[in-house]
Amino acid sequence: MGDRMVLDADLAAMADVIARRPPLDLARVDIAALRAAVNAASWPTERTEMAAVEDIVVSGGAGQVGARVYRPRQDRGLPLLVFFHGGGFVLCSLDTHDNFCRALARAGDCAVLSIDYRLAPEYPFPAAFEDALASLEWAAANAGQLGCDPARLALAGDSAGGNLALAAALHASPATNAVLRHVLLFYPALDPTASGASYDRFPATPFLSAETMRWYWRQYVGSPAEQGDPRVAIARSPVLATLPPATVAIAEYDPLRDEIEALCAMLTVAGVDLDARRYDGVSHGFASMVGLIGRARLAIDHGGARLRTSFGHLDR
Repeated sequence: MGDRMVLDADLAAMADVIARRPPLDLARVDIAALRAAVNAASWPTERTEMAAVEDIVVSGGAGQVGARVYRPRQDRGLPLLVFFHGGGFVLCSLDTHDNFCRALARAGDCAVLSIDYRLAPEYPFPAAFEDALASLEWAAANAGQLGCDPARLALAGDSAGGNLALAAALHASPATNAVLRHVLLFYPALDPTASGASYDRFPATPFLSAETMRWYWRQYVGSPAEQGDPRVAIARSPVLATLPPATVAIAEYDPLRDEIEALCAMLTVAGVDLDARRYDGVSHGFASMVGLIGRARLAIDHGGARLRTSFGHLDR
């Protein structure tokens, strides 16, 4: 029995819609059909107008991967934010997170490079990590060609994308690390063992259940040995202190909450400039619902303000 959730009014209205949908049978799921349904059933979130949006390709871990560049204004020399979408390493795409990236570009006054990394189970760990790291290195090497400032780079991601953003930051080359100004994370997935107590406290939240998150991890990380690999089990990294300033948005109701709060405590001890905020009344996934959930705007605007502060100081 999980804790009783007292949902924010905005989220409660969405939760009623979700509750009327047929439950997902994870034992018989057709992943291709599930992806198609997720891509087709996007919520009518707020669409921020951009000065330019362009689909490109970048270097991934095993060849080129798709990407999308968002520019809130046409000025050259904008900072560049590399973004990895959530979806449990299995679902979602550039399109599902299009409005999220638009909102981040406006809030951070920066260009956003959204990465269409390879998905599990067709491409299990470390494929997504390798794409994340390679695309970060590509961004650092090609920021100038994108019309961005090569000295001001940052990373962001939600859920599984938060895992990839952190892992890429921790394994970046010295040259890339030298220009990495910030890591912005929205409820990142951090523990492949899915063993935190919050899995029992919040087993069924509107956008994510504990059962589904465990299923996601099984698709991406196939063996117990991989579960301890610091490229995916972020808390096992020996170099947490090398991270740039970081911002973490935490949902009150989230199976991942304990692992996120535990990592935040580790980052504080390691001396990382960290601003972690918990948003009450909302669940995992809330920040992507900008325009529908008021606290999504709060989280995005706070993250954007932190990005702008970090981008404004070139000496780290």
